[in-house]
Amino acid sequence: MLARFRTTAIALAGFSLVGLLESVHHAFWLHLNSKPVDVGLSLLHEMPPWVLWGLCAPAVTRLGERFRLEWPPRVAAIMAHLGGIAAAALLLSSVSVLLERWLDPPMPRTFLDQVRISFVYMSPLALITYGATLGIGYATSYAARSRQLLELRTELQKAELSALRMQLNPHFLFNTLHTIGALVRDDNRRGAVEMIEKLGDVLRHVLRTDAGPETPLRDEVEFLRKYLEIEQVRFGERLRVDWQLDAPSESVPVPQLILQPLVENALRHGLAPRARPGVLTIRARVDGEALRLAVADDGVGLPADFGARCDAGVGIANVRARLSRRYGAGATLSIAPGDAGGGVTALLVLPLRAGAAQVATHE
Repeated sequence: MLARFRTTAIALAGFSLVGLLESVHHAFWLHLNSKPVDVGLSLLHEMPPWVLWGLCAPAVTRLGERFRLEWPPRVAAIMAHLGGIAAAALLLSSVSVLLERWLDPPMPRTFLDQVRISFVYMSPLALITYGATLGIGYATSYAARSRQLLELRTELQKAELSALRMQLNPHFLFNTLHTIGALVRDDNRRGAVEMIEKLGDVLRHVLRTDAGPETPLRDEVEFLRKYLEIEQVRFGERLRVDWQLDAPSESVPVPQLILQPLVENALRHGLAPRARPGVLTIRARVDGEALRLAVADDGVGLPADFGARCDAGVGIANVRARLSRRYGAGATLSIAPGDAGGGVTALLVLPLRAGAAQVATHE
């Protein structure tokens, strides 16, 4: 009810403004023809049809929703709107004739004759007025639906991020608490305290509820550094991290926690299964209109059944789903053997937005 009242009020205000302009035009016409200018008479002559049309505009928009103009056009919709245009012409001409007979008597023609003549005269104006009303109604409806879709998309992104956070916490907490317990048993109190502080920093970042769906890459890298500092305590000398980040890439916005599942996969499936030391390489660079992010390891490589396991895995599937919803076909994630024939490289290619591209270029 409130929405209908607001729509009617907006339509009434808009068409009243048109009537006011027509009143000014009428007064100017009187002046040009050396007739006495009466502002009140001009308002009475021009305002009522437009005010009445403003009151009828919501009915036109509802008719437009019921009989939508689309391609290919439907006969029922065409006939309904042709009837609407005829009704608009009849309404405008009838009110105009009534006002004219009241304000400028006497009239030589009968009322019906005047209405018939005015109907022909008013038809083009009725067509334009009806079409404009219908177009504004469609635009308003489209804007409302777009806003709802945007809100739903935002809520979906928040839900996906929350699901990813819940997915991260149990697995990561179990390993970290196990490492802290080992440090305590070894009487390494300082190491245990440092691990607890690092864990607090990571959880503070992961559990933030005020963060948006995107964050500058530098913030994502800072989180990954803290995350990997904890993992390095668990891996010890078996893990070395190599950061290869170019300066322009650090300001580019990326989806939150987009790299963490790829890093976790590299540690869990690539480096953890073997005893000798390994290198985890994280690269980022701006390449033309794209940001290229790579997470590479020199671990055990891809398993023979990687295709089936990849399809069933939650981490990579989650990343691909998030990329698809945010960028459509503009972003890709590829998993391939490492550059030197060993290990695995996960490559993310994200499109640069206009603002991000300019910032990256200037830095």
